[in-house]
Amino acid sequence: MVGCIIIISIAVILLGFYIFFKSQKYDLKELFLKTAISFLFILTALTATICSEKFSVFNVLIILGLLLGLIGDILLDLKFIDLERTKGYTYGGFIVFGVGHILFITALIMNFYISGGILFIILPIILTVVLSVLTILLEKPLKLEYGKYKLISFCYAICLFGTCSFSLFLAIQNKFEVLPLNIFLVGAVLFAISDLVLSGTFFGKGKERPIDFILNYLTYYGAQFIIAMVLLFM
Repeated sequence: MVGCIIIISIAVILLGFYIFFKSQKYDLKELFLKTAISFLFILTALTATICSEKFSVFNVLIILGLLLGLIGDILLDLKFIDLERTKGYTYGGFIVFGVGHILFITALIMNFYISGGILFIILPIILTVVLSVLTILLEKPLKLEYGKYKLISFCYAICLFGTCSFSLFLAIQNKFEVLPLNIFLVGAVLFAISDLVLSGTFFGKGKERPIDFILNYLTYYGAQFIIAMVLLFM
């Protein structure tokens, strides 16, 4: 527990430096700093696993999902540096993060789904589809412009909202009595908030204020570290 707190404290300090430097400019220094922060949420997951003295398929899936988050971070930030390959990095980031969410969903179902409650599989699927469709339909009202990224944005929304929906309905099925599942739900919601803010800065106009990317990073890293800490309570 102490080890996790120390790692998270270091990450908070580095995040402060990262936000400050990125508000000035963006180059390889900021990329390396962000990569270091992302590596720390993987280290938190590994430390939490050691502290809990339990290791299972759930741990493997969560750690792999976090690792894909690290890769996604690198890809999405490279597009600010290697401007000639922006499209490729963006698609790569969407795909990698999407696969990460699929791993999270798989871990949730394998560990927290109570056999026989098929409704708790059907309902999150329905909610996921509805939210994903709304994300695309609200493009104009929200003053967004997905352009060539509309299809990949929809596919990613399915993965993102799937994580939120399944964690919510599985928590309901378990009557909110399973602590790691409740913690994961908080992380999933923060992840969704982060990506909704990010979609505004990616695809919107006039939404690149410092407050926007600060909120994005606070919710994103909050989500990843909270998900990593779930392993401490398994």
